[in-house]
Amino acid sequence: MLLAAVVVGLVVRHAWMAAFGPGSTKEETARILVHDLKFGGRAKQRAIGYGDGILPLIQNESGDFTKLNGRNSFWIAEVLGALETDQSRKVLNDLYSRTNSIARLTGAVGLAQHGALPEDITEQSFLVRTVQSDANQTETHLAIIALGRSKAPAALPCLLDLLRKPAADYWHHAYACAAVARIGHKDAVPVLRDCLASSDFHALSEAFRALITLGDKEAVPLAISRVSPELKNYNSGFVVKELKKVTRKSYGYDREDWQRWWNSVKEGWQIPEEFRKSWDEQKHRY
Repeated sequence: MLLAAVVVGLVVRHAWMAAFGPGSTKEETARILVHDLKFGGRAKQRAIGYGDGILPLIQNESGDFTKLNGRNSFWIAEVLGALETDQSRKVLNDLYSRTNSIARLTGAVGLAQHGALPEDITEQSFLVRTVQSDANQTETHLAIIALGRSKAPAALPCLLDLLRKPAADYWHHAYACAAVARIGHKDAVPVLRDCLASSDFHALSEAFRALITLGDKEAVPLAISRVSPELKNYNSGFVVKELKKVTRKSYGYDREDWQRWWNSVKEGWQIPEEFRKSWDEQKHRY
């Protein structure tokens, strides 16, 4: 009976890992990355660990990248970007040369991470025009990410203009905050402050962490001013967790407690060193 229970447990565990895990073989990892639209992101690190050996499998599973969509394109771009090899660069350049917009943008994200975008960032460049047209959610998000990964100061006007406007989608603003934090230019600080102070802006945790990364301690009282019980169960509510991480204090959704704490320490409080690193050196929720 005990042996049978162990066998059953192993079978259940294997089934769970196959359904929700990163895959136990290269083939399974590639399959999850491409086809599991809910949990495929969990296969990213395993795929990166396989190196160039994963590339033909991803290409095969995706039908030579014709099956890229609003989920797997982000994960595949990240994998290809992390594999800074001649083979991954070849795949990315091929994607960037395609007429399909999602394929081209997937290539752009990876190439930007390699520091190898074929096109300079200007007002008329492909990525900027894609963001400004805002015609497709997936394409807009991929373009924002690519602009951030380019780390080009020339991308800032487009991104800051996006942050100044009401967003059709929460993630437009969230990705834009991460993008300006990656670029790391102080010109973003006033705009991010305005975002965090505006009741019409909801990507609070991302704006907060972007300001902190840019060395602006004013992010703390601005974030505290937005804390309220009404944020619970919304993406905006993650600002409370980010406050806790950065300040190492925990007052939940009680704005008055947060304010009392801040008033008692604001003169001498400094941003912890781990949050003064570049955006990609920090640990993030996403």
